[in-house]
Amino acid sequence: MIDTVRINVKAGNGGDGCVSFLRLKYQPRGGPDGGDGGDGGSGFIVGDGSINTLLHLKFNSTFYLERGGHGKGKNQRGANGKDTIIRVPTGTVVWRMHRDGSRDFVADVIDETPLPIAKGGDGGWGNARFVSSTNQEPMLSQSGSKGEYSVLWLELKLLADVGLLAKPNAGKSTLISRCSAAKPRVADYPFTTIEPVLGVVTHGGQDFVMMEVPGLLEGAHRGVGLGHQFLRHAERARVYVHLIDGLSDDPVGDYRMLNQELYEFSPMLAAKPQVIAVSKLDTTETRELRDVIEEELRRALPDGPDEARPIHFISAVSGEGVDGLLGHLANILSELPKQSGMDDVGWGASDGAAAGDGGADAAGRRRLPPMGFYRDGDVYVVESERLERLTVRADMRDYRVLLQLWREMTRLGIARQLEEAGIEAGDTIRIGNAELEWF
Repeated sequence: MIDTVRINVKAGNGGDGCVSFLRLKYQPRGGPDGGDGGDGGSGFIVGDGSINTLLHLKFNSTFYLERGGHGKGKNQRGANGKDTIIRVPTGTVVWRMHRDGSRDFVADVIDETPLPIAKGGDGGWGNARFVSSTNQEPMLSQSGSKGEYSVLWLELKLLADVGLLAKPNAGKSTLISRCSAAKPRVADYPFTTIEPVLGVVTHGGQDFVMMEVPGLLEGAHRGVGLGHQFLRHAERARVYVHLIDGLSDDPVGDYRMLNQELYEFSPMLAAKPQVIAVSKLDTTETRELRDVIEEELRRALPDGPDEARPIHFISAVSGEGVDGLLGHLANILSELPKQSGMDDVGWGASDGAAAGDGGADAAGRRRLPPMGFYRDGDVYVVESERLERLTVRADMRDYRVLLQLWREMTRLGIARQLEEAGIEAGDTIRIGNAELEWF
């Protein structure tokens, strides 16, 4: 079962704006009509209840999303890139990975609500956007901004109401096959089940999902016997059934081991409701020692002996005692809140700043990205994504372009910063890959 996978998602870049002027028969010198570029395609993760593994992403883990179309003359805006939907099983946890190996929690996918994971770049403005009363011939247009690049770690934790925990060969597979339509592999040897099995149980008009967790060994919380992989799936269960083998040499020791492994893996899991069931009641040995086993298990309860707390003796083979166990579980589940995940994380402020021109402020106004400069020898290097996007497609040999760039720097305040730093006429300025002389 493939339950963890790393995926790489590169959102589409925005399309470039166009520099164009209207040229018609009776309008030989029309105004600017360069259209904007389209937005790049964004990536989304969506939960899908029909998928129960991440296998489909294991060997198709890199996604390059469609870029936005370039703007054209006659104010034609470029087409937006198509968004991409990545379907995962419900119960998948999404983490964002960083270069240093650390990762941040993004969201818990528990339904079909689209989760944004990589935002497409904004389309660049065409020159028609820069026309003003003092600039009737704009020669500048923006290049599209880059789409976000995300490296994500997906971790599947199956959603279930009841988790069956036991040592190997205790009868979990037989029990879940009797209670539901699940058909796990059943055999008389340990570790028959090597991956979690889900089954829908119907009892008294109530449906709930039961999950068989593969057999646990002492030290499972440290990864012994693939314990980490198995216990991770058990995290989502709302109730745990400790299934004790009635033929075990030490039923109480088995119970204590299971409870301790659960606590060592996560104290939060050990605090969830727990039900004790002793299997193999159909055997003579278990039936004869029933009272002794029950008394010893009651003394081993964390809160001490509790006569009101039922300890179920069942036979998954004959069905004896199974209805009582299911009825008890149904009553517990009816009083517990439904499983819920953590809040999804949408486009954050940092996402907007990285992909566009700094996003928008609380009032909805377009917010400018951070700007500044530094000296690289005799060159003043200007750091401004807005200005860099204007120079990508600009013809730096055209004096009109240089004049309009200077106006943009003045309007953004960067020109005053440079003057206060002592820049003089003839000094070189670098904006992105473009260089020009200050005048």
